[in-house]
Amino acid sequence: MISDKKIYDSYCDCSLVDDAWLGIQLAYFEKYLPPDSYLVYAFLNGIDPEKYRDRIHYISTEPIQPHAIKLNLLAEEICTQAAADDIIYFIDGDAFPVGDIAGYVTSALKEMHLVAIQRLENQGDPQPHPSFCAVPVRFWQEIEGDWRQGPSWKTEEGRLRTDVGALLWEKVEKNGIAWQPMLRSNAVNLHPLWFGVYSELIYHHGAAFRTPYCMVDIKNARQIWWKRFLMSVADTRIGMINGGWVQNAVYSFVMKKHIKQICDHSRKIISEISNDFQFAERFKG
Repeated sequence: MISDKKIYDSYCDCSLVDDAWLGIQLAYFEKYLPPDSYLVYAFLNGIDPEKYRDRIHYISTEPIQPHAIKLNLLAEEICTQAAADDIIYFIDGDAFPVGDIAGYVTSALKEMHLVAIQRLENQGDPQPHPSFCAVPVRFWQEIEGDWRQGPSWKTEEGRLRTDVGALLWEKVEKNGIAWQPMLRSNAVNLHPLWFGVYSELIYHHGAAFRTPYCMVDIKNARQIWWKRFLMSVADTRIGMINGGWVQNAVYSFVMKKHIKQICDHSRKIISEISNDFQFAERFKG
C-alpha cells in the first residue's frame, strides 16, 4: 500500500479516434495500482470527455499540441491540489503498469528524488523520459520541474540531439540530484525501441499516436545510398514546411516496409494487451 498518500497520474496524447488506448490504460491502472490510492489528470484530445468523468478526476480538452506543455500544465494543476509529499506519476498515453509499480516507487523514493524511464536504447538518450516518471510534489516544485526540450547531447552516432525531458535532465545533472533510472528489461525484442518493458514494471508501446519510426530505424535506412539522399533532403528547411509533413512523408516512404512490419506487430500486441493482463510475460523470454 502507499499509506495515505495519493498518486497523481498525469498523462496525455490519448488521441486515438476510438479511444482504445485510454480504456486499456485505465484498466491497467485499476489492475496494478492500489484502489482509491490515485487520481487521474489527463489531456483528452479527440475523445468525448463525458465518457470518462467518473474515472478521471481532471480532464482538459484544450487544443494544445506540444507534449511537454501538456505535461507541465497537468503538473501545475496537480500541485495546486496535492499535498507536498504526494507523488506525481507522469505517464504516456500508450504506457501503463504491468506490476507493482507503486511499491517500487515508494521504495526507490526513500533514497532518490525521482524515478523515471531512461531510454538508453534510443541512441543513448540520457534524460528522464515522460513515458513514465514518478516524483514527489514537493521536489517537483523545488526544482521548478519542466518537461520541455533544451540542452542537447551527442547520440551514439555523434549527432547533437534534444528531446522532451532535456531541461529536467539538465536540472538533475547540474545539481547532482540522485535519480533512479528504469531501464529496458526485455529479453525478447520485436524492435530495439518499441514494445518495451522497463524494470519489468512499466510497459511502453511506443509511437502509438504517430508514424512508428525512430532514430534506430533512421540509422539503418541511411545505409542505403538512395534512402540516405532522400532523407538528407527531407532534413533541410524544405522538410520542415508546415510542421514537417514533408519530412514525415519522405521518411514514411523510405521506411514503408519496415513501418508495415511494426504496425503488424502492434496490432497483434494490442489484441494481447486487451485480453490478458499478463501479456508482458512474452517479453521476458
